[in-house]
Amino acid sequence: VAEDRRPPRAAMEDADTAAQQARDARSIYIGQVDYESTPEELSAHFAQVGAVSMVTIAGYDQGYPKGYAYLEFADLASQQSALSTLQGSIFKGRTLKVRTQLHRKQARYVGFGE
Repeated sequence: VAEDRRPPRAAMEDADTAAQQARDARSIYIGQVDYESTPEELSAHFAQVGAVSMVTIAGYDQGYPKGYAYLEFADLASQQSALSTLQGSIFKGRTLKVRTQLHRKQARYVGFGE
């Protein structure tokens, strides 16, 4: 068995990275969110597919919501169910765009460096 000779901080950073990756795997990006929506309303809409751990509406805490949000589920099965059943669902009169966070991050860099 190989011994981990890295400083304790490096091992802790690896654990933090792994935990963040696990949270990201259970999370989704939601586009076309109504500007007057609250985290509680979004949580209730997505709770039909599973337990919601956290909702973050971009700009909500500053009083200027940007029309998109990130939502973390308690488990991966709920995230997968949301992607397959709630993409295109109607919420407060708007058609939601539901994507994985990875999809959103990749889309941001399309064409970068060309």
